[in-house]
Amino acid sequence: MAFAEQGLRVTVAFWHSLPGTILLYGAASIHITLAFLAIYQHRTLRLPWLEWVRIGAGLSIPTLLIGHAVDTRLAFEVNGRPTDYAHIVWSLWNSGREGRQIALLVPGWLHGCLGLKFALSNRKWYPHMRLPLFGAALLLPVLAVLVFFSMLKEVTVLAHDPSWIAATIEPVSKLQQHPLGGVRNGLLIAYYCAIAAVFIARAIRAVIEKRNGRLVSIAYPTRTVKVPRGWTVLDASRAHYLAHTSMCGGRARCSTCRVRVVSGTEHCLPPTEEERHTLQRIHAPDGTRLACQLRPQGDIGVIPLVTHSARVQKDVAYGSMEHNLCVALIAVRWGEPQRPMLPHDLLHVANRFGEEAGKTMRAAGGVPIQFTGDRVMVLFGLDVSPLEANRRAFRAAAELDARLLELGLNLQRELGCVMKHVICLHHGATIVGETGDQHVRMLTAIGGAVDVVRQLIDRERFQSASISAQASKRIIVSRSVFEAAQRDSPLQSWTDLELSDGKHVEFDRIDSANSAELAAKT
Repeated sequence: MAFAEQGLRVTVAFWHSLPGTILLYGAASIHITLAFLAIYQHRTLRLPWLEWVRIGAGLSIPTLLIGHAVDTRLAFEVNGRPTDYAHIVWSLWNSGREGRQIALLVPGWLHGCLGLKFALSNRKWYPHMRLPLFGAALLLPVLAVLVFFSMLKEVTVLAHDPSWIAATIEPVSKLQQHPLGGVRNGLLIAYYCAIAAVFIARAIRAVIEKRNGRLVSIAYPTRTVKVPRGWTVLDASRAHYLAHTSMCGGRARCSTCRVRVVSGTEHCLPPTEEERHTLQRIHAPDGTRLACQLRPQGDIGVIPLVTHSARVQKDVAYGSMEHNLCVALIAVRWGEPQRPMLPHDLLHVANRFGEEAGKTMRAAGGVPIQFTGDRVMVLFGLDVSPLEANRRAFRAAAELDARLLELGLNLQRELGCVMKHVICLHHGATIVGETGDQHVRMLTAIGGAVDVVRQLIDRERFQSASISAQASKRIIVSRSVFEAAQRDSPLQSWTDLELSDGKHVEFDRIDSANSAELAAKT
């Protein structure tokens, strides 16, 4: 208790000074204003549930702080004597409000944790620090509660001494008989009225926009929606139940909501400084914008570039456009099984291969577009620069090579099935678009780069001489991939292949260690 009182005197001396007062109440005012502004700027209230939890927790914090400020700072200004921890803890214990006081810490803790998650989750180091940060966040309120109960235990013992009550509690209690309860209630009512005013202002704005008919069309690959001018593309997606990834809550931090503007670029305002910084950080190509910041002033067409999961064929289409991409083709061959295999065993093996390849490539930033049982085709570079795309492809190839080796050993133990695989990478011009009918649509890639990887696979993947001689070098990489990734081949042992159209391509075989090293170099 004595140590806590000393710390309180130091903090009170700072926060009661003029700079401290301006800093404290200025920060509180700015925080509340920004919260109201954020609610007003959201054109739709169809938000992720975590965002609603963060907003709800944030709005509930001032209800605690208003009462705290009245009982401490305003009481000091009126009575001339600051309230100490002994009186606060004794009052809570004597009135039976200690449980409610502890429970009121939850909104602030939850709001802070979610704010840090939204702000830091896009950092490269965050996945590695998630557990330590979670431990620290969990430990903070636990320690606070333990300290509170320690002080409560000490005050309970001291309260049995009438002289301590007379010297410590009674003077402050008499000073606080000023009717501050009415002030506290008035401030709470004003705060609740301010919240209501924000939602009323949103409703008035919606009526005005609808009456004026200031609508713009946003064409997605699957449908076209109309929204009032001033809405962001992310607001439009949420309002019309279109799948659209966003991890930071629309603050231009995570880049997961990015889209490619395919038409109407003249109706797009220039990116803000925050948006420009995020796009530069991910090396986004021209035409890429953040959906949470893009407020079209006229009709535009966009293509979302990031999805939650493997639903990419249903939720996202990339339009019929030509790209310079890194195309990865993974192929397997099933050796003669050591024991008879039923058709459903073969289907199980093919599914295991497809799941492993798709999961690994997608985690590295690739977009799997084709699964044919013994082959998987993946595209790198739909949403990043060629440099980053090809380095991601090296990283993915190294990871997948190790995973497929492990899968092959497991399948051999389980079913007696021998699996060999090869991974081929080539960088070049590729046409990407949707094919199918009105019920089933899927991404398809055609062009020179696709033809090259197919011919490399068909020629090289299971030639008995090359496989036996270089069994560890299951990754085939063309010279164009090394050049786009600004890497040198570890061996410089180029092999020339004449394609069916008479053109030539040079390629090299590397192992997973070489591929991982090429991805990790700076």
